[in-house]
Amino acid sequence: MQTDYIIVGNGLAGSLLAWHLLLQEKNVVIIDEFNNTVASQVSAGIFLPITGRRIVRTWMADELLAEVKTIFTQLGKLIGETYLYEMPVVEIPASVKEWNEWQQRASSPDISKYISRFLAPNSIESVHCPFGAIELKNSGYVNISKCVTFLRKLYLDMEIIIEGKFNFDDLQYSDKIVYKDIVADKIIFCEGAAGINNPFFNYLPFQLSKGEILTIRCNTLSEEQIFNHGIFILPIGNQLFRVGSTYEWNDLTTNTTESARNNLSEKLQTVLKSDFEIVDQKAGIRPSVKERRPFIGIHPKHKNIGIFNGLGTKGVMLAPYFAKHFAWHLAHQKTVNGRCGYSSFFLNYFSFLRLSISCVIILNSRPI
Repeated sequence: MQTDYIIVGNGLAGSLLAWHLLLQEKNVVIIDEFNNTVASQVSAGIFLPITGRRIVRTWMADELLAEVKTIFTQLGKLIGETYLYEMPVVEIPASVKEWNEWQQRASSPDISKYISRFLAPNSIESVHCPFGAIELKNSGYVNISKCVTFLRKLYLDMEIIIEGKFNFDDLQYSDKIVYKDIVADKIIFCEGAAGINNPFFNYLPFQLSKGEILTIRCNTLSEEQIFNHGIFILPIGNQLFRVGSTYEWNDLTTNTTESARNNLSEKLQTVLKSDFEIVDQKAGIRPSVKERRPFIGIHPKHKNIGIFNGLGTKGVMLAPYFAKHFAWHLAHQKTVNGRCGYSSFFLNYFSFLRLSISCVIILNSRPI
């Protein structure tokens, strides 16, 4: 079998990269062992322009949000489904100090343009907000699991998915990539958390984290907004809500835990004014990165082996934009994103080396 690209992994990153390569009229083969505990299947998919605790504009917010809305709207229209749900995020400060910080930050144009309004203390019927609340716009969520499932079915129908675990012992690489009976120009690894064990990229500074979420039923809670108060409360219809998330760096199994359930329940009780029922609990492993920037590009030594990974907690915002630009680079040998400073990551103890090359691994993106 001859193809242009082998993509390993069919989560959000791999699915969207395959989509954009196909739009560039490239041939793709995807190798994936389906797993319903990967981040794409568990993630709440919330997108918003402000990072709450620090009250700063999300990196590349306007560019990322524009691509989120474009790709998920287009994919939804293909089969008459809805993947993108635009709704306000209501930030509930935990103190007068935090409320004042929001007021001060609102004087900045970078922040104020994303704020719809400030809400008075105790003005929301269903939740406690003794210090007021801040309603953000250009926010919402994407049903990532539903979208990835659709793309997987599409790729299965196109017969471009090989189901099964990728075996590095079967990989040969020189001028061409050969995997079993597949010959390709390049192989791109989009493995999510499993990338920490990839022998070509295991030197990269992954910082995996386990997240657990609940699904609750609450008959009195508004379904028109997402609440954020240390935890998010996300409406998914029929009076059901996703609640999360926890962060755990030591236990990286996908088993749900009673401690996470209790932690989220206790936080819910401080926010909600009414009772709720827990109906489900899930756990997943985030492919987080210490520098909070994705790994995108070609290996510094093996020019036909690449990576698209490390999307972390903001995968729903990062994946659409960078999948499009990385696919364009691969197809046309163009720079991935001229706005950012790129660094190639080598084995010498996390040192950085600025290089003027067309495709590199993003580790720290700052204007140049």
